[in-house]
Amino acid sequence: MSDIKLLDKSVWSKIAAGEVVDKPASIVKELVENSIDAGAKNITIEIKEGGIKYISIMDDGCGIKKDQLEIAFLPHATSKLSKIEDLNNLTSMGFRGEALASIAAVSKVELISKPEESDTGYKITLEGGEKIDISEVASTTGTKITVTDLFFNTPARAKFLRKNKTEENDVTNYVEKLMLSHSDINFKYIVDDKIIYNTTNCSTLEIIYTIYGKEISSNMIEVNYASGDYKISGYISSLTVAKSNRTYQTLFVNNRYCINSTISASIANAYDTFLMKGKFPVYVLFLTLPPGSLDVNVHPNKLEVKFENTQRIYLLFNNAVYDALSRQTHIKDAFNPDDEVIQTPVVESPSFEKVKSSEGVSYIDQINEQYNIQKSLGKKGELEFSMNFYPKEVSIDTPQFDKEKGENTDKDIIISRLDEEKEQIKYENLFSTFHKIIGVAFDTYIIVQEGDVIYFIDQHAAHERILFDKFMDEVDKQDIRVQQLLVPYVLRVNDVEFDFLEENKKLLTDYGFDIDVFGHNCFKINSVPMVLYDINLKNFFDEVLKNLNGLVKKPHEIIRHEFATMGCKAAVKAGYKLSESEINALLTSLKHNNTTLLCPHGRPIVITIDKKQLEKMFKRIV
Repeated sequence: MSDIKLLDKSVWSKIAAGEVVDKPASIVKELVENSIDAGAKNITIEIKEGGIKYISIMDDGCGIKKDQLEIAFLPHATSKLSKIEDLNNLTSMGFRGEALASIAAVSKVELISKPEESDTGYKITLEGGEKIDISEVASTTGTKITVTDLFFNTPARAKFLRKNKTEENDVTNYVEKLMLSHSDINFKYIVDDKIIYNTTNCSTLEIIYTIYGKEISSNMIEVNYASGDYKISGYISSLTVAKSNRTYQTLFVNNRYCINSTISASIANAYDTFLMKGKFPVYVLFLTLPPGSLDVNVHPNKLEVKFENTQRIYLLFNNAVYDALSRQTHIKDAFNPDDEVIQTPVVESPSFEKVKSSEGVSYIDQINEQYNIQKSLGKKGELEFSMNFYPKEVSIDTPQFDKEKGENTDKDIIISRLDEEKEQIKYENLFSTFHKIIGVAFDTYIIVQEGDVIYFIDQHAAHERILFDKFMDEVDKQDIRVQQLLVPYVLRVNDVEFDFLEENKKLLTDYGFDIDVFGHNCFKINSVPMVLYDINLKNFFDEVLKNLNGLVKKPHEIIRHEFATMGCKAAVKAGYKLSESEINALLTSLKHNNTTLLCPHGRPIVITIDKKQLEKMFKRIV
């Protein structure tokens, strides 16, 4: 073995620079973060040839004093902290003191800076990390730093740079993240002498429009969710702008752009029952929490963070996103199926609301007929099987309507007259007035007319959603019926898997799994939820144990998926001819749910066509 020796500065500085500076985008990131920490309100970013030959960052921040210019380029020189305890309350973007030294080590740098209290500015020039000159220059308050000829002195590193356009795209992507995270700062971004972005007093939504365009910005749902001193804000996409990849997803933690697998998995799972498989949401979300609750000192690029309470973060995002999505209805326009969704909030309210009428006030106290879901939907084959889980009666609001007289004839509807304000009280449901069933297309799509609108309702998707909601309602009420296994299932695991299942044992029990420890590294499952009576326990627990790496669904989400699958199997199939009473029962049960008009797998339940659209097609109107 050769002798141990201390590396020369010219060697170790270039090696160390590789952790911070690996491409032009990382230089832009470090320099702009310095500008933000300096309190800048106007930042100009300019690159040429993908940033390989030229990068310039100019700001109107606090500037750097003359006697600190050389110190700023020394390794581990920073104004952001002075002792290790300062990391617990870090609010600045930078803190390592490595950026300027690393950048200067592998490029040619010129920095001009002037503090507000100084009459003139000063310029320092470096090449390969070595100071060339310091001189007095005329300057406005703030700092301008220019980086040229990246990796000129490290050809081995230079050959790994990509095409100019590819490097430019990386820089542009990061500039967009900066614009989104700091809408209070005016950014000007110039590429090869062409202005790409120039934001001035823009809101976050306006910046989303600038970056992603009208289609995405007009289909964003605002998120505001808090738990104690943890807060989530920002925007998530409605289901009409789902993408085929995750590149439209942006997360900021205390205004710092971050990548975190726990949060990514949480959001994906919140969308699980809303989006079709293979589709990904767009989001721009901000997490604000006490600085001491996270660790940003994970990697020199500061893109990764660790949280003090990962489980709390997971649940916070899952609840915030699911709550926002659940407050949307999802009725599609048949002529514009990919356009904006009608986004009417679904809110908890009394059983009926007021609607103005010229006829008087009708108080619907009770409905003439009570339908038993099992009886009305369970007369034949699959439907009988699918509803056996729910023997309880469910009332449905289907008031009889006399078409000739144009009035209600139900004996239990009490009609009262008022002299002045005349209002009609109705049940809150999908429709605002009385409607009629026109028929069924292809023994699958129930056609309902109300006023000038025709609704096509997918009988399978609607029934699937009803069953899924009832399964989940059993869980919420802790009234889960279980199926005892004739032969208990024995699950053998290793030490790590045993600890994980032991930790989640109560959760599994809450969902109806009777699971006990059965010797060393073994569990015995005695019963399962009745709705999952034919579940493949080996596959189920294989899926649950995948969660050990923290990148897939949590156990309760896997169970939700199983419920959704069972609902799909049990629901009335497309092509199955329903009777009139079955249709009435299905639609009324759907209305009673007052829930998301999507099946648990993300398909729409309702599509609409209005009279005006049809008249345009038939050239009745222009």
